[in-house]
Amino acid sequence: MLSMTGYGKGEVEENNLKIVVEIKSVNHRFLDLGIKLPRLLISFEDSIRNHIKSRIARGHLDIFVNYQNLTGEQDNITFNDSLVAKYLGIAQDISNKYNIENNVNVSNLFELKGIIEEDESTIDNELTQKLIINALDIALDNLVAMRSVEGNKIENNLLEKLDILTEVVAKIQEYAPIQVKNYRDKLRNRVQEALGDVQIDENKLMNEIVFYADKVATDEEFTRLNAHIAHFKEITQNKGAIGRSLDFITQEMNRESNTIGSKCSDLSVSNYVLTLKTEIEKIREQIQNIE
Repeated sequence: MLSMTGYGKGEVEENNLKIVVEIKSVNHRFLDLGIKLPRLLISFEDSIRNHIKSRIARGHLDIFVNYQNLTGEQDNITFNDSLVAKYLGIAQDISNKYNIENNVNVSNLFELKGIIEEDESTIDNELTQKLIINALDIALDNLVAMRSVEGNKIENNLLEKLDILTEVVAKIQEYAPIQVKNYRDKLRNRVQEALGDVQIDENKLMNEIVFYADKVATDEEFTRLNAHIAHFKEITQNKGAIGRSLDFITQEMNRESNTIGSKCSDLSVSNYVLTLKTEIEKIREQIQNIE
């Protein structure tokens, strides 16, 4: 079982080039990737996206990729001469038209979009691609390791809650026959009080009790609920993305608990049903973070 929360970092360097990849992951219904790249590496976005999809199924991932030339040389960085001329010309026109000081300086120009350019032709694409994928794999390995540790904690917690569900279900089942008996006794006493010395029609009384017993019968609900619990435990042992399957089963468990609650009017049983629904809700919250 893998959590969708985690962090991973990978660093590789070769031929004075260094690539650093950092990945931060949180829960999400689907796989949602936010890839932040230097402009110099934009062309590698699709390969990064596809590589992540081959290893991660769900979650929102923020991926940060940094590129560093360890030689310190920055021959690939230039400025757009024609664009600088246009900006300066516009600034001078505004100064002349409105009679205000033209105080544009080099620092201002650095802040303008498109002034500084990186020449992608100077990049060794094959080497850069290899380094990015290697760093990405290291980051993904670390991410999955952290997700696995967190997933193991969630799994243990879920199994504890499933054991609680099993115990509560058993207690409710013990009370089911008592509920019919209590109803029979209460009904008999109320009818007797109403009729006084008049003899009770036992056949009609028994028909009413049988009708009530059929109305509050929960055998099928208990059977399905126990089956869902067993199926839930089986799925937790599977590899890969299991969060959606567990979410569906949890919805079904909640449906059965609601039906049981609507059929159980005894206060003692109602308290157990409340515990049942509370634990199922805790399970539902936990599995939102499972891949």
